[in-house]
Amino acid sequence: MALGILTVVASCTPGSDTAPPRTAATTDESFTTFTDVTGQTGIAFERDNGFDGESWRIVETVNGGVALLDFDGDGRLDIYFTNGRKIDPGASPPRNALYRNLGGLRFEDVSKGSGVDDSRLSLGCAVADIDGDGRLDIYVTNDGPNALYRNTGDGKFEDIATAAGLAQVSVDSGSAFFDMDGDGDLDLYVASYADDDKKEHTPLRVRGVDQYWPPLNYEGALDHLYENRGDGTFVDVSEKSGIRAVTPFRGLGVITRDFNADGFMDVYVANDMTENFMFLGDGKGQFTDTGFYNGTALGDDGSRFGSMGVDAADYDGDGLWDLVVTNYQEQPNNLYRAQTKSDYQDMASAAEISSGTLPDVAWGVVFVDLDNDGWEDLFIANGHLNPTINDLHDSTTYAQANRVYQNLRGTRFREMTKSSGEALQVVQVGRGLVSGDLDNDGDLDLVVNNSIGQPQVLRNDVSASRNWALVRLIGSNARPDAVGASVIVTAGGRSQRRERRSSSSFLSACDPRLHFGLGAAERIDRLEVHWPDGKAETHENLPAKRLLTIKHGGGVEVEEL
Repeated sequence: MALGILTVVASCTPGSDTAPPRTAATTDESFTTFTDVTGQTGIAFERDNGFDGESWRIVETVNGGVALLDFDGDGRLDIYFTNGRKIDPGASPPRNALYRNLGGLRFEDVSKGSGVDDSRLSLGCAVADIDGDGRLDIYVTNDGPNALYRNTGDGKFEDIATAAGLAQVSVDSGSAFFDMDGDGDLDLYVASYADDDKKEHTPLRVRGVDQYWPPLNYEGALDHLYENRGDGTFVDVSEKSGIRAVTPFRGLGVITRDFNADGFMDVYVANDMTENFMFLGDGKGQFTDTGFYNGTALGDDGSRFGSMGVDAADYDGDGLWDLVVTNYQEQPNNLYRAQTKSDYQDMASAAEISSGTLPDVAWGVVFVDLDNDGWEDLFIANGHLNPTINDLHDSTTYAQANRVYQNLRGTRFREMTKSSGEALQVVQVGRGLVSGDLDNDGDLDLVVNNSIGQPQVLRNDVSASRNWALVRLIGSNARPDAVGASVIVTAGGRSQRRERRSSSSFLSACDPRLHFGLGAAERIDRLEVHWPDGKAETHENLPAKRLLTIKHGGGVEVEEL
């Protein structure tokens, strides 16, 4: 049914400082330019992955998540960075950091006293409203007890992981909140990387050069699935759910979707040097791994890859969810295109995203419409894991350039790295990657949490004048953040689909608002919301260049940014 539209004209209040000056676009007018604004944002975060040249623990290489969330409800995206930790960190150990968005691409460090400045070695994070109070909470996986930071609403958080039953002691990595059994609350999947409780490892010496032992030298660890009891506690249902029917591997990136379009949520896990998992759910808390059968477990030649990050989108506009998975050096990244609801084909080579990438070690990845043309592009964060790799191989380096690909109307991708601004020519040791509209101007910016040193905040300067819409979902009273809801927007003669999720990429969480590039379309003809409780709503004739807040069972609030 078509619901009435409540129009509210307002503006998000900018910060007291103006944004850094924009530069003229120097790239192809059909794409975009990125500007590194990190030094002008006030973000002074320095990441320490834990490497000290002595311990050589592989966990030092697979950390570095980052999250975007509006933790204080002011309409601006704040940033949360996870940090590493040396075995002997000294008097001032590295800490996770929370930066509040002041507007105008200026940020304030509010970590101290917030309760989220964890000093443990943190790997990744997921963001969701786990208690239905309308405020976003943060789950952090650590080398040691994990943390569940409940947002108390006064700029502070409290760690309730122990009371909630989620403070397991292991080397966990990717995580995702989702409703696995349709009971209206959010359950939690947690991937584990390795069964390793040693403080130090003797390095592997190759031609006289120290380096980390390969992942296969570490025992894989068991993933965990937690059912939300609805009373603030979770119970481990890993055994009875079916996820333990597979061999434990070294899990990293995790993403949830209804991949086979049966109305029930599924889980995809990227595993390091072993086959990946695609757990299809039955809506009752039971899962079956179908990765081998549907073509998403291995490369197109049957190879097991060192998989890191993962994202999902309908990149070709056929109504089915496709997958991108990032991999290790000398292994092409995977682009699993859904042929049907239950069959995938690796299209990385045909879609032209694998050429020239073999020196790369790829981590964070996002499907993201960077030029607002209505087709989701690709951005990939790269960086090696071995600080001594330059002494062993001439073919690769420790610091590496990130890559960006323009989606050519769902047929293939065109690499635009060299023509998208000087910021993409810089080499760094990339890990977590997120996309979001940091400055509320209608295009999606990027944040890369590097393994060492400063992060990179990339402002997106779209060269072409195209329209857009941001969609903010407010679910039912039990699920106000609407994780698992999907939105279909029809404008300009074609339809696009997005889904609200709690995490993606490499151990990270993107903008919880859904972004749609609209090209030349000045209005949205039809917007459909499919809520997690199975209800569907339709809204028609909505304006472009607005933030559309859609309430479960209610109307639409239209807000100028």
